Amino acid sequence: MNISTNPYYPKPNPSNPKKRIAKATWTGTFTLLFGLAIAFIRLSVDMTPSFMASQVAIVVGVAIAVSILCDSRRGWNNLFRADILCILALYFLTLIEFLYPQPKFDQRLTSEQTIQSLEVLLIGFGGLAIGRHINFFKPAPPEWLDFSNIPDKTLFRIFLISAFLAYIYILLSVDFNPVKLIEALLGSRFAVPWGRGKLGDWRVFFSELKLFSYVIPPLTGIILNRRQSLRFWQMFLVVFIFAFTLFYGFAGGTRNVLAAYIATFMAGYFLTLQRPTLFKVAIPSAIMGYVMVFATRHMLGFRQMGIINYISTGAYASEKVQDTLSVDYNLYSLGLLVDAFPDKHDFLGLELLFVFLTKPIPRVLWPDKPEGLSTSIEEVVGADGWTVSATYVGETYMMGGIFAVILASLCLGILANWWSRTAAFHTSGYGIVVNALGFFTAAISMRSLIVFTTSMLPIVGLIFIAKTFPGLLGIKRLHHQYQRK
Repeated sequence: MNISTNPYYPKPNPSNPKKRIAKATWTGTFTLLFGLAIAFIRLSVDMTPSFMASQVAIVVGVAIAVSILCDSRRGWNNLFRADILCILALYFLTLIEFLYPQPKFDQRLTSEQTIQSLEVLLIGFGGLAIGRHINFFKPAPPEWLDFSNIPDKTLFRIFLISAFLAYIYILLSVDFNPVKLIEALLGSRFAVPWGRGKLGDWRVFFSELKLFSYVIPPLTGIILNRRQSLRFWQMFLVVFIFAFTLFYGFAGGTRNVLAAYIATFMAGYFLTLQRPTLFKVAIPSAIMGYVMVFATRHMLGFRQMGIINYISTGAYASEKVQDTLSVDYNLYSLGLLVDAFPDKHDFLGLELLFVFLTKPIPRVLWPDKPEGLSTSIEEVVGADGWTVSATYVGETYMMGGIFAVILASLCLGILANWWSRTAAFHTSGYGIVVNALGFFTAAISMRSLIVFTTSMLPIVGLIFIAKTFPGLLGIKRLHHQYQRK
């Protein structure tokens, strides 16, 4: 038997993998920087806040689109990069809603505050664009990221393990009653029986297993492209669990969670697409894009009352939902933060880094762990009883102003570039899953750096399983078969 041609086993690395390394083109970057400069120059205090943000959204949106088009000239595969996802995620979180009328925004910020927030945001975009061209790390992944000895026939097994770990705590919370599960999902997200308290307790060990739900979408994308080795019932189970995962993310009302599911699914799908065509690329992208836009329009409306009440009261047809697109108004929070630091509050310095590095440590192991920042975003913007996001741009501005935003953006661009370049060396499905999960970390880090380390836990979990329990993944069996050949 020729192992190299067996679909159950990973294909060997190409003789010249550098040709497959995805990277940004300088033409695309210069185009994006030019668009950012145009948007920066056009800012004027004579404009209303909503009109100003709308103009920046249009100019930056066009610049990003043209930049991506320039990068696509190196092939479709060159677009499946973490740095592009970072830029698109930041645009989605801050500017996309201003492509729609936002008259109420004029009542929230002054023109001066809006100019300040847009200037800082544009600097963040520029830092990401430039940072992705800085190569401090070798593109080849280190040994702890080498999964070439894991056969692809274990993908379905890994899928089942991930699904079990992701939903076992949820199922235990409803006594394995599917009716209670659906009722809880259709109700308010704050009333679900598997919810955890603000500070957490011993159950956090089990509740954090839900992070393995982020493994399901990229695995689904990979399995769809390698479905020839699976039976019909296996494919049905994969699609069913993936559909439930999307519904679970949608019902939770947290848009960045659903966006991460979609982003990692697309990453897994595109990274294993053997012969990209317009049909294979455009159709899945259009479907998932529509799902995200539809979800963004409705998730804010029902997450307090639940889907059942949202439908029964007809809230989905209200003018607030139908007339505009609302994401998080992160630009509003960013404007207040830039206005408040350092005039009203001192910069936080390295405090944010301390919180972000200690975030994964359960409080049951460290009872005295700080609860959060000494000056929170909610405190600055006057939010009482709900959480507020200002993207990583706002958080790093709280650390040290413009300099911190530039440094953080460059670092994120560097990391995104390195992670994208390692994709060329992952030939096994397992390696591609791990790489695709990095896209999830890239996307969610744009919303908040504080969850950066937490979002890496599924990656750490898969690495731990592969290195600690190789027999579970068939590595020993593969090694023996190589020896016999």
